Amino acid sequence: MTAGTPEGTTPPAREVRAPTPTPQEIAVPMPTPQGAEPTPGTSGRNWADLARILAYLRPYRLHLLGALLSLGLVTVTQLAVPRYAGATVDEVIRTRSYAVLDRAALGLLALLAARSAFLYLQVYLAFALATRTVTDLRRDLFAQIQRWSLDRFRTWQSGDAISRILQDTQVLHTHLLVGAVDFVATVLMLLGVAVMLVVLEWRLTLLVAVAIPAIFALTRLFGREVQRVAARAQEHLGGLAGIVREAFGGAMVIRAFAQEGRERARFQRENDRVAQAHLRIARLVATQVPVVSFLTALGLVVVVWVGGRMVAGGTLSTGALLAFLVYVALAVEPAAGATRHYAELRQALGAFGRIRAMLDEEPAVREAPDAVDLGRIQGHVTFRDVSFRYDAHGPWALRGVRLEVAPGERVALVGLSGAGKTSLVYLVARFYDPTEGAVLVDGVDLRRVRLRSLRRQIGFVPQETVLFRGTVRENIAYGRPDATAEEVEAVARLANAHDFIVALPQGYDTPVGEDGLGLSGGQRQRLAIARALLTDPRILILDEATSALDSESEALLQQAVERATQGRTTITIAHRLSTVRRADRIVVLEEGRIVEEGTHETLMRRGGVYARLARLQWGDAPDALPEAVREP
Repeated sequence: MTAGTPEGTTPPAREVRAPTPTPQEIAVPMPTPQGAEPTPGTSGRNWADLARILAYLRPYRLHLLGALLSLGLVTVTQLAVPRYAGATVDEVIRTRSYAVLDRAALGLLALLAARSAFLYLQVYLAFALATRTVTDLRRDLFAQIQRWSLDRFRTWQSGDAISRILQDTQVLHTHLLVGAVDFVATVLMLLGVAVMLVVLEWRLTLLVAVAIPAIFALTRLFGREVQRVAARAQEHLGGLAGIVREAFGGAMVIRAFAQEGRERARFQRENDRVAQAHLRIARLVATQVPVVSFLTALGLVVVVWVGGRMVAGGTLSTGALLAFLVYVALAVEPAAGATRHYAELRQALGAFGRIRAMLDEEPAVREAPDAVDLGRIQGHVTFRDVSFRYDAHGPWALRGVRLEVAPGERVALVGLSGAGKTSLVYLVARFYDPTEGAVLVDGVDLRRVRLRSLRRQIGFVPQETVLFRGTVRENIAYGRPDATAEEVEAVARLANAHDFIVALPQGYDTPVGEDGLGLSGGQRQRLAIARALLTDPRILILDEATSALDSESEALLQQAVERATQGRTTITIAHRLSTVRRADRIVVLEEGRIVEEGTHETLMRRGGVYARLARLQWGDAPDALPEAVREP
């Protein structure tokens, strides 16, 4: 009978702060537990991930084609400059003509201007491609969350999920999608330089090529380690986001227990772990880039020494040596950049592994392929030998429950925290499926019906009222966004909310802060009742708040509940005497089993579990209760 969010038998959660969604907020499934993390360095998995990312590029094939075409033109124009300059030097030396030099300068300017134009297109199209792809990926990740069944909100830490949707996708944007275009540009440049070097002087090219195997071996070695460390850094960022979220959600508790210092220390520990991982990446990249640059520069020194001797011996022209040296210099930055880009690509693949874990989550509650629409129901609810537990190896939340709730009947569930009350109502809305037995509405097994057709006929008022950013009107109309102003006002009057709403600065158009900031507990509860009533549900599930209200608010709330339950099948997790006395039937649960049923008077006379709980919570005399709560 005391508060229980959710039942005590619920499995240990990484974070249980996410507000309980209403039936309309929960769509159909999708996610595997959070442990399904990427395995950095597994080439088969990396290729599969790349194929999956490429699927997101298909709608933007023209952007991709334009970026690659621009990239190719940038490479061609850049490769033409050294060859053109070298030929010009030889021609000027041969003719001693300023006119040749003037024409060559104009030609070089034209080449560089064309390269700049193509480079603009390459950069813009690459960013546009990356931005649109990541936008689609974030859309799919959020849609995935909307398909999750309720159990996934208990096994996933919200901060980690937020980190994957926002931060990991940004890593993908920067290091894979934009970075991939840069990587291709780098590879093309290196291949183009190699071709030009062979054309100019193949013997000098062999000297340069000696360093290539060492460069690629180092690149692969460093890249694997960067991907592994980057995946760990993203995990710590997820933990950091979770701590920040808890600091907002638990601000009152933190201050009430004077634990600000403890929370700062907890944040800093995780913050330090993020920093250590990033510093490890920095050390790897800082070591890799200069080593590769040194090997490349060493090749340049050898080329100068050998090439100079060839010019002196008359086997190589001055212009050809100049062009060769410029090509080698052009290769230095791409060679170093290739290793950096490769490391970043591995880092991005680690981030996508975390994204994949979300996209591949499988739900506990699934809609059958042949599911049918439930149609307009009467509200007859049947629990047929239902047993349920949240985890396959966890304790039983419900055992052998048999219960019939007739259409229009008002049933109050009572019992200690952990007795199974919340688990029972969750099964009615099919937030979970029973482990054994079946839950039926109007004789139809809920596993055979479309979720939307069921949930649009269930009104759910959770113990902790969930309000969203928006106006009062938008919050009431959450389940029916197309509701008219008259319909919204009508349910607000039924819920005893109209008077306080019109007294707000902007009435129904008053903005509501996060979680209903600025409204009292009673006002939030009445808005939740109005929201549930707007969908005209046949079944109403009420999880009474345990927080105490002042006498006037309590009276208004009880009147709202009385109106809301008229003519509807109502199942209430009851904490107030007025609720249980108003119920047609009281169902008493203990350790997941129904132990008593009856009215308040008959159960009190029986002197069993209910009578003991009633005296424990409310005392011996109803008259001891506040006037506003006392039954007439």
